[in-house]
Amino acid sequence: MSDLPTLLLADDEEPMRMFIVGLLKHEACKVVAVASDGKEAWELYQKHKPDITLLDINMPKMNGVEALRKIREVDSDSFVCMISADTFPEVIREVASLGIGGFVVKPLNHKKLHPIFDKYAKLNR
Repeated sequence: MSDLPTLLLADDEEPMRMFIVGLLKHEACKVVAVASDGKEAWELYQKHKPDITLLDINMPKMNGVEALRKIREVDSDSFVCMISADTFPEVIREVASLGIGGFVVKPLNHKKLHPIFDKYAKLNR
């Protein structure tokens, strides 16, 4: 049994999903599910109950904000971070009001992603 935190990644662009999964190999986590849209992310969240969830905001079927709302309905303490190229202040305020562990602006790289894991670790000591 692994002590690594489990992670769910949701992004609608396959090259971005593959890139992020590659970045995550350098982090202390275990990717348990990868979703291509918000609806799938919500379904996989319910199935896996991951420790960390990374949600893109702009996705088909259900966007990341809607998926975050659904997650918050069942788990107000889940560690969820949003990832997006869009940094509209109203969207950032909305997701912040729902309680997020972080907001990472695309394009992603290790320097932007790593602080999420530092924050998660500090909260779970």
